[in-house]
Amino acid sequence: MRHLTFFAVAALVALGACAKSNKSSDSATSAGAIAPDTAAGKTALRVADVTIGRHVDATKKVTDATDTFTPRDSIFASVHTSGAASAKLTARWTFQDGQVVDERSETITGKGDDYTEFHIAKPGGWPAGKYTLHVLIDGNDVQTKDFTVK
Repeated sequence: MRHLTFFAVAALVALGACAKSNKSSDSATSAGAIAPDTAAGKTALRVADVTIGRHVDATKKVTDATDTFTPRDSIFASVHTSGAASAKLTARWTFQDGQVVDERSETITGKGDDYTEFHIAKPGGWPAGKYTLHVLIDGNDVQTKDFTVK
């Protein structure tokens, strides 16, 4: 019986080693470079930072960062990404009750450090309250920013 247990454990260890070996060979490209792991929502593109404010400049960076707005303000977000992969970048703006105020997406091709601008405006004015900007990459929520309209 003791020999059977030993062989069962040895077989499990061998299977684990084979599975690990196969996994690493699947991620290598024919040129030997490691391909980006896109399984389970992983991507080589990542959100480095999100800044919100009232204006953006020509480089798509926020020029006057704030997290407090008036009802008539346009609200801008500058999403700083890094990495080298194509992905769908989404800005989902929600009100304190979870209601989606607006959602916009852009397909971007990262080339290192990039900035993408999103904005929302409501001519009739925003209701006072707390809001959240959700930034998603390929449908996965990767960063949030809270702000208030007073």
